[in-house]
Amino acid sequence: MTLLTIVGMVTHQSTTSLTLTFAALFTYGFYKTWLHPYHLDPLARIQGPSPSKIPFIGNMLDLTKKKPMMTLYDWAMEYPGSIYRYYWFSRLTLMTSDPITVGYVLGKANDNWLKSKETEEQFDQNLGHSLLSMKGHEHTAHRKYLATGFKHTYLKSMSKAFQRVAEDLIEVWESRMLSIESNKDTRWERDGKWYTTIDLEPSFYCLTLDSIGEFVLGRGFEAIKNPIGPDFDNYRIIVESFKVTVLTMLPFSKWIPTTTNRLAWNAVRDFKASMKNIVQGRKQELLKEIQDNNGGFLESEEASSQKRDMLTMLLVDQLTGVGCSDKQIQDDVFTSIFAGHETTSAALSWTFFQLACYPEVQTRLREEIRQLYNDTDGTPSYDELNSQPYLNAVIRESLRIWSPVPLNLRVSVEDDYLPRNNGLEPLFVPAGTNLQIPMFILQRDPKIWGPDSLEFNPDRWITEGVPCPPYMPPDGLCYFPFYHGKRGCIGNKIATLEMKTHVAKLLNKYEFVQTPEMVQRQGDIDWRWSISLKPSPGVRLGVRLAD
Repeated sequence: MTLLTIVGMVTHQSTTSLTLTFAALFTYGFYKTWLHPYHLDPLARIQGPSPSKIPFIGNMLDLTKKKPMMTLYDWAMEYPGSIYRYYWFSRLTLMTSDPITVGYVLGKANDNWLKSKETEEQFDQNLGHSLLSMKGHEHTAHRKYLATGFKHTYLKSMSKAFQRVAEDLIEVWESRMLSIESNKDTRWERDGKWYTTIDLEPSFYCLTLDSIGEFVLGRGFEAIKNPIGPDFDNYRIIVESFKVTVLTMLPFSKWIPTTTNRLAWNAVRDFKASMKNIVQGRKQELLKEIQDNNGGFLESEEASSQKRDMLTMLLVDQLTGVGCSDKQIQDDVFTSIFAGHETTSAALSWTFFQLACYPEVQTRLREEIRQLYNDTDGTPSYDELNSQPYLNAVIRESLRIWSPVPLNLRVSVEDDYLPRNNGLEPLFVPAGTNLQIPMFILQRDPKIWGPDSLEFNPDRWITEGVPCPPYMPPDGLCYFPFYHGKRGCIGNKIATLEMKTHVAKLLNKYEFVQTPEMVQRQGDIDWRWSISLKPSPGVRLGVRLAD
């Protein structure tokens, strides 16, 4: 008994009818996954790497042979035109390293190039309905509303909070360094100075989680001093579920009930429940304040309603009739923690890695920071931190080379013509075209940044008379670590404040050097890609009290 006969018995269809149905499905699948993308699509004639001879694999095997993003970088150098194509399995995908094209897509044509449906569904599933999955007028209106929480007055109040969090980490490091002084596995000598090897990545993971907790919730997660507990564990599981692997590259991979996915689903459920309890607890505090104050909020600095955190702002607005629902507030809170934590953690790890590899930069920056600390009695304000030219240059240069989000995928809603540099005619692309915008490549391209494009050189940002970056709107775009335009990171100022505060605080106290293992590898380091591009397996540096 054949398979067609069995199916026919179950569906009460004739063998001829089923044969025609299967033949039609096979033909359609063959057309969509092979004939059209590889042979009939006009975009297939664009330059790009040859796909694998294995059917439906495309260029996926090439993408897994090197460190994340390096295959794409090599292709960009090999195909120097403004746009090239490769195959994500059998899906033709365009990649651009042209500042003119990028400036157009993220600027004038922003509303036509949106996240893929799969990405929006993943954000909705894991984080709830928020700016990361909203689009159109809903996104514009909600972004404008949330932007009030990132005003200058709110940012100024966060500077001292972030410094307190950094002091917690210093206390933990000091205790660790004292307790292992006799441990020869973690202490070593160079030039008569003793260093302790510390993996900075887990420390920065906790540091930035407590910091974003201060901004969003008005309190940290106590992750630095006590990195255990259900909230911390659930959050970490959610973050790890975004790690890019061969399996996650498959369509619908997030819906497959693997062990990782089941853990993530449970973690999302439990963490959302925890966020709901926090929101409702804060709301009850505010309602009691209203009740005790004859229907209004208190104006004293100690009052719950006067806290300068995002959750309080959202709830005060809600209780005065101009805010969002409880569910929307919970989704916004969760998304803000998620989006504002992991990327900043990665950025700090890369910054200190660079400072250890370039000791002359570290020394020069420490001199500027110590002068700042002397002038401000050790408590620099938001404006004072932002006024330090070399600190600004170091942060910008670190974000240039190691942009935490190295790649962004956009899909065209309608037909479009992509402008190109070097006198090339605009390229026609139909609706539904995949376009990947690689910060990692554009911000390292030697054609844009010069022969030292891969070197960590903060001075490029403070050279007089030379614009940096060389392409800026409306001429084009080649530097956008926080993305750009209507969908640029709404928290970019709070993220850079956090980085500046922690770099200044830690560099004022400690010296960071390459370990003997790093020196032997000549500073080479592996990296992995989850939500952000992170060092792998971490950033192990030698640490000692700075002279």
